Amino acid sequence: MFPPTGGMWLPEQIPLMEEQLRALGLEIDPSELADPTSSTLEAIVSLGGCSASFVSKNGLIITNHHCVESYLSYMTEQDKAALKELNETRVAQGLPPIEADIDYMRDGYDARKGGERFTGPESRAFVTFEQTDITERMTKGLAAISDPFQRFEELERRQKQILKEAETDPSVRAEVKSFFRGETFMLIRKRQLKDLRMVYAPPKAVGYFGGDERNWEFPRHVGDFAFLRVYTGPDGESADHAKENVPYKPKNIIQVSRGDEGLDPGDLVFVAGYPGRTNRATTFAEARDTVGRSMPFTIDYLDQIRAVFRELESRNEVVATKVQPPLFGIENYLKNNREALQILDSIDYLGRKEKLEESLLAWVREDAARTEKYAPVIAEMNRIQSKYEKNWQKRAFTSRLFSGYFNGIAHSAMTLVRVAKEKQKTDQDRLPGYQERDYENLRDELRQMQSTYDREIAVEVSTHFLKRLLEAEGTNPAFLGKWLGKAKTETEIRRKIEVLLEATELENVENRLKLFESATYADLKDSDDQLIQLAIVAEPDLLDAEEHSKAKSGEALLVSPLYIEMLRDFQKSRGQVMAPDANSTLRITFGQVGGYTKQDGDTLKYIPAFTNMRQLIEDEHQPGKKDFEVPPRWISAYERAKKKGFGPYADGYYGDLPLNFLANVDTTGGNSGSAALNARGELIGLLFDGNTDSLYGDYVFDAGVRSILLDVRYTLWVLDEVEGNGELLREMGIKPSFAK
Repeated sequence: MFPPTGGMWLPEQIPLMEEQLRALGLEIDPSELADPTSSTLEAIVSLGGCSASFVSKNGLIITNHHCVESYLSYMTEQDKAALKELNETRVAQGLPPIEADIDYMRDGYDARKGGERFTGPESRAFVTFEQTDITERMTKGLAAISDPFQRFEELERRQKQILKEAETDPSVRAEVKSFFRGETFMLIRKRQLKDLRMVYAPPKAVGYFGGDERNWEFPRHVGDFAFLRVYTGPDGESADHAKENVPYKPKNIIQVSRGDEGLDPGDLVFVAGYPGRTNRATTFAEARDTVGRSMPFTIDYLDQIRAVFRELESRNEVVATKVQPPLFGIENYLKNNREALQILDSIDYLGRKEKLEESLLAWVREDAARTEKYAPVIAEMNRIQSKYEKNWQKRAFTSRLFSGYFNGIAHSAMTLVRVAKEKQKTDQDRLPGYQERDYENLRDELRQMQSTYDREIAVEVSTHFLKRLLEAEGTNPAFLGKWLGKAKTETEIRRKIEVLLEATELENVENRLKLFESATYADLKDSDDQLIQLAIVAEPDLLDAEEHSKAKSGEALLVSPLYIEMLRDFQKSRGQVMAPDANSTLRITFGQVGGYTKQDGDTLKYIPAFTNMRQLIEDEHQPGKKDFEVPPRWISAYERAKKKGFGPYADGYYGDLPLNFLANVDTTGGNSGSAALNARGELIGLLFDGNTDSLYGDYVFDAGVRSILLDVRYTLWVLDEVEGNGELLREMGIKPSFAK
């Protein structure tokens, strides 16, 4: 097996490893993985937080079940609202109301019963079609600007101009991305597709079997998959959701493997997707700050806000449904950070980081030219880091109070205030995120917020973060004294929030949209809506926090690229190729199928690479236990399969249905839903999680790291045997064995 060096590689780096890939069994031309517009990579899709891939010429995409939970929540809320309106009419007519228990997250969704359903105004699919190096244009002359904040503002000004030039029509979404800590800048152009519809999602008992208890654990038995379809206008161009829209015709798709040849330990696996963020190219001081300050803080605040959401979940069914998407993310991220911190300590991460830096500096001192160029770099980076630490907790909790992820209505109020304020400037002078190019997304956020909003949630989350903000170390932001007044206790803060929400008009989506379109900043300042007034008095504090961050980045612009250059040359001297940290751009990672050995008490225990259906039904199924109860239809299908077999989807060695498997591919958040490809470039599975060791993979890749993937044969069997959905199988080029 190849050395576990890891790497979330840029496509253009793949040809550098052709010899290694051929030795591992690569059958296709490496150029297929080196160009975002290749027949393989142009089929890879970003969902804006997860990854996916086109698997049919009619716009069908496959991704993880947990990536579509917010879509299922939106659909549930839409249907509940429609049913409520219908029942009000029926009651007025003297008819009995219709009773229906609607919950698509719990029950799943099959478009054969209700049609392909719109997944919400915020849902998007992005397909990368062009990447251009713009480093010189972005960085030339920046060193001559002495003020760090002004330096960053100039960088930002250039970025806005480049984006304006790049977004040639409404279907094109461009972004400027920094790679290698500002050493390289790329302009990335994507096709933006806005009409996503749900085709199929299994019940949550399948898609998230084992729940949080088994998250980041293996063995796993999870059917973490779902299907969406992308639609466009009748002319084939990107369009808003409309009845007359037609299925999108992608240029390229990934052929789904039926798996007749099986999957064996040692087989080559590629994962193509959009990994979110890693932090590996850091100094020792930065690493020490991460494990000593940042991660413990994150664990504490997530643990406390999770308790708030769990208490809300217990109140009633309506609130429980609405808190599910954020609660899943909170629990996932909390477990990630908590266990990662423990493992980083157990593997002596800081000791290893310190030794690496010592070796790096020793290498620098071996050469006079290197010494002159690189010797001051790390000390300067450490100085910048220390300079900007003051009051960090206050800034963190201020940001979270107005976060759309936690507190949608407060975020909406702040959006309205900032948009109105920025409209007073020319478009090119506005802050990024509040230009005309952003208006469509901002409107969609204001609409979509309704599907997860509940006053009870807003009261408790706002109260919690205001209380944490008051308790945090540092100087209080000015808005606290202006708005809270004498309110200090949790009860006093909660009552102030209750009064604010009882009076605000922003709970109504139409009011939010009307203010977005027409309200001036002067209009909002004159408003008697207390929530708007809270946003107005708090906005300068948010702006101060943003400018603080920009000044820090402006200082780092001149030194971080030198650090990367030094680190890359050092690794090259050791025969290593350096991959950039993940930044939500298209990446390729590769490895091999295989289990691993872990410590179990005083002994070493081998963890096999595969799990199967027999284990799910006979060993894991626990009737009556939340998250461990297999749906009856799956049990019935298994009983049938015991008599007649699993057909072409069975594993040749075990004679059972493969479910999940392990591979030592290097992945992180954002890779969820990523296509797993075999040596021929065929879809063999979906990335959905990692083992416990992978929790520290954002900081260092090591031998024990394994990603957990869904075997696509399980997906095909569910569609074939459990659902009888031969039409969907045939659309993917798979001949059904059991379905009509």
